Order: sequence, then C-alpha cells, then structure tokens
Amino acid sequence: MKRTNIFKVNLWILIGILAITFTSCERDSLLSDEELVETEVHEHHLAHRNCGKDHHMEALLSDPDYRMAYEKRMEKFETYHRENAGTRALCADPVIIPVAVHYQGVSSPNSSCLIALAQTQITVLNDDFQGKNSDISKWNSDQSHFPGIVNGETCVKFVLADQNHPSGYGLSNGDLAVTINKTNGDQVNQWSGYLNFFIQPNIGVLGYSPLGGAGNGDGVVIDANAFGVGNGCNGVTPQSPYNLGRTLTHELGHYLNLDHIWGNGCNVDDLVNDTPNQSQENYGCPNVPVSSCGSKDLSMNYMDYVNDACMYMFSNGQSGRMENYIAASLGGLVNNASSVISSGGSSGGGNDNDDDDTEPTSECGKPSSSSVSNLTETSAKVNWTEMADAIRYRIKYKVVGTAGYTYKTTTTPSKTLNNLVAGASYQYNIKTQCPTGWTSYTTESYFTLVDGGSGGGDQDPGCADIKVTIKLDDFPEETTWEIIDDQTNQVVLSGGPYNASQAGKTKNKTVCLEDGLYSFYIDDEYGDGICCDYGNGSVKLKKDNGQVFAALDGYFGYYDVIYFEVNNGVPSFKSEDKDVKQVQTGKKQRNIADNSN
Repeated sequence: MKRTNIFKVNLWILIGILAITFTSCERDSLLSDEELVETEVHEHHLAHRNCGKDHHMEALLSDPDYRMAYEKRMEKFETYHRENAGTRALCADPVIIPVAVHYQGVSSPNSSCLIALAQTQITVLNDDFQGKNSDISKWNSDQSHFPGIVNGETCVKFVLADQNHPSGYGLSNGDLAVTINKTNGDQVNQWSGYLNFFIQPNIGVLGYSPLGGAGNGDGVVIDANAFGVGNGCNGVTPQSPYNLGRTLTHELGHYLNLDHIWGNGCNVDDLVNDTPNQSQENYGCPNVPVSSCGSKDLSMNYMDYVNDACMYMFSNGQSGRMENYIAASLGGLVNNASSVISSGGSSGGGNDNDDDDTEPTSECGKPSSSSVSNLTETSAKVNWTEMADAIRYRIKYKVVGTAGYTYKTTTTPSKTLNNLVAGASYQYNIKTQCPTGWTSYTTESYFTLVDGGSGGGDQDPGCADIKVTIKLDDFPEETTWEIIDDQTNQVVLSGGPYNASQAGKTKNKTVCLEDGLYSFYIDDEYGDGICCDYGNGSVKLKKDNGQVFAALDGYFGYYDVIYFEVNNGVPSFKSEDKDVKQVQTGKKQRNIADNSN
C-alpha cells in the first residue's frame, strides 16, 4: 500500500487533488467527503490506518545476512509451533517481557510526562494481550456472529525494566527504561535483550515492525501522534482516532509473528486457523459483521485496520501463535527479565486483578556470604547463601600464593572440596548462574586445613573435569557456545559472544560433569564457522589430564555439535553434527567499513 504523510497533510492541496482525481479512488491515499469534514477539525489525522510492516520487511530481507538469520529463526519457530499447536492451557504464570521505550526527536521534552505516557501505554498492551481490556465486552455481543471463535488471552506481561540498564543513557538502578533523545533509528544493539519501542515524529505511517522480531536491539516503531492515550506530552500527542494505544498493540502483534488478518486476500491465509478468510483490510468503524470470501470478517481484530475504538480482540489461535513465538524465538528477552526488572515487576503492569498473576523475583545474584565447615586434613565443605532462581553455582579455589585455580560446579549452595593439601591455606570465590547468565565472582574468602599428611589429585568422585579450549577467529563477536546436559536440557557451561579485541586468542573454561550424555554446541552468527576464511579457529574438549577426547576443526556454517558421554568419570566422544559450510561474501568489505568509522 502507499505511504502517506500522517500529520503534515495540507488540506487545500488534498482538496485540489480530489477535485482533479475524484474518479480514481485509491483506498490508502484519498479521503472521502465525510473524512474531509473530519480533517477540517483534526488536520493532522490519517484518512485511514496504515502500517509499514511490509515495506520494512522488504528492506530487511534484502540483506542476505538478515535473511539467513530470519529464515533460521522462522524454521525454529515453525517446528516448535507444530509440536505445541493446540496445547494452550489457562494462564497461571504469564511470561515476563522487559520493555524499554525510546523517544526520539522530541523538542522541549517533559521527562516525567513522557515516562507516565509510556506507563499508560504498557498498561494498554497488557490489557489488550491478556484479554482484560474494558471494551472486550463488545466482543461478548459480537461473538454470536462468529461461532467457534474465542477471544484470546495471551499469557504474557510487558514490564518497563528498572534495573541494570545499559550504560551511557543516564539511567540508574530504579529508573524506568525510558530514554529521551538518546537513541536513533529502529535498532540499538546496546538494548539487546529488551523489547524496544521507538517513538519517532512523522514517520509516514502509524507504525512498523518486523514480522517476527529477534530481540537483538530491534523493536517496534510508532509515530509520535499514535503512541499512548490521553492528552499526551509536548511532541508526543496521540490523535483521534488512533489515541487509545492500539497502534502499538497492532505492531507488537507483528513483532510476535502475526500477519495482517486478511493475509493477502481470500486465497492467502494469515497462518492462523481460527481467523476467517478475508478479502482485504477494513477501515474506520464498520458495522458488524462485514462479509467477504464467503465468511464474516473479524474486523474488530487487532490485526485489521479499523480505528482504535473498534478493535478489541485477538483470537485464541493468534494468542497461541504469539506464545509459541516467544517460547521458540525470544528466549533472550524472557531470560533477561529477572536481571533488568526488580522484584514485583509492577512498572506498567496493567490490570492485575487475578490472584495468580505472580511475578518473578530478581534476587538471583552472587552469594552475599559464605562459610567453611567440616575441615579435615584434606577436605573442607564450603557453604554459601542460597540465591533465588539460581540454576547452579561455580566455586574456584587454590592454595594461597599459587597459580591456577581448580573449578567445581554444583546445583546446591554448598560444595565439599576433596584431595586438598593438608595444612595449606586456601582462597576461594563463588559465582551464580542465573536465568540471565553468570554473575561475577565474589571477593576472595579463605580457610586453612588441619595439619597432617598431604593429599594429591583433585578429582571429585563421580565428576569429570572437562576443559573447553577455543581458538577464536577474526570475528569473535559472532561466536557463542554451550554445553547442554541432554538429560535435563539445561546449559551447564557457556561462552561468548566475545569482544572484537579477542580475535585470534585462545579461551579456556572448565566444568565438572557427572555421568551422563552431553552436547557441545558452537554457533557462528554470520554462518561461516570459525575457520578458515577469516582466521584459524578451532575447538578442543580435554580430560582433566589434558588429553583431547573430542575436537572441531572450526569449518562449519552456522553451527557444529559434538555429542559426548561421561561414564564412570571418563568422558568419550560419541558423534558430531555440523551445519553445511555456507559461502559468504562481502565480509571483508563490511569489516573495512566498520573500521573506517
């Protein structure tokens, strides 16, 4: 569809155009007589709702790198969606998504007003997605026209983040994640892990979003005259009939992988089973029901083009599709929530009337205290404060004054250290793996063993020390890896992405694994492995004696996987599965361009 300038329409020019071209009625760009009368009062309004999703996706997919990553993300989602279709249950514990709002190009901003406007908009989102919006009552009377269709109650809650903000934006802990004239564009990498809303003046459409966001600093863009509700603020003033916050509801639906409800006409579906076929978009406030394609249009759906006051529901199928997209493709947002949202997560919480609408805590962190008990000649038990939501803990220790730590991992807030040197003084540090990743280590603590004979070795019974040695290529920022316990599907060790300054360097990490089956997974974001076009990266998995039991040559596409087993404390290679090496072009040119800045 055509883009129109939303808020800078010159009425007299439009009247002249209509006088000349009244016989050609292009749906998206010309105003009817009735709408012209309304425009005299609201000079800055669009004649019809419009959305820049299609044009935005065309631009994004023209980049081969984005297209490959997008296709991989969609393939992962489709697999998950097929396996979980029809398994929705009542929402007892909504998934928390951390939100950041970025106002751009606001003259003479009133920060307190803009923050309050962001909060009211988040409340609208939560009500709309959870099916708690006050005008859902309209659906109760309309539903008789749509037998078999149920309104959706999406099990998700959007919360303005208030902790651990990226540096450089003037935000402190406790401040809501609202920036004003601090960002530009529709993707800011530093805000990866957040659902970002970019509010910009005069973008030419009401809003736009990728069809299926990545959570990598991208987000939804909303015109400054279609964001929020009420009177707005200086420079950001929601205008009727798009002043109820539903533009963001519509665009966020795109971000969570919902297409427009009409698909692309009667013969092209929107990929949601319970939305009827529809020939085209509906505008304004049509009388319900409108019919096309041999069925009744779900015109009041948030993914149609009607006015804010006349859209008030998602279908159950749409809610399920969005929930599955979050689970399959936006784990980075979900996992980041406990790190950037304080306990309670009430910022922009919405209409919380349900007793079971509980929130996660953000208490997971490095232990606040520790102690040592059961000291013997060659062993000691270290105990520490248990942290809420901790996945596991890591303790490193060594004889004071020596080089090289020994590392142990445990899922409980204590660890017995065996085969120590009698009479020696030890120092140790502890860190926690939270849902969002590892914390830093605690400061050094100390203990001294009882005098006596010396012990030797350091092997924990039933636990095999596995050392991961990775030589990075010239683009270490593209590399991530993890070891997964195949029995529990939990990540037991991970690394990357690395800073660009680490190019060509060798990184080492150690983990102690109990008997079982494991997989080591390495991923290259660009799809050209870590060898051999741009560096000579490789991976080695070693036993505690330094012997290599599995290795990767670094020559793969997006990923390479080693499957291995620990049996009676001895690790052994099982098999390997790698992505086919992709032919990449233009990487050197990209690097040169980056360095030229």
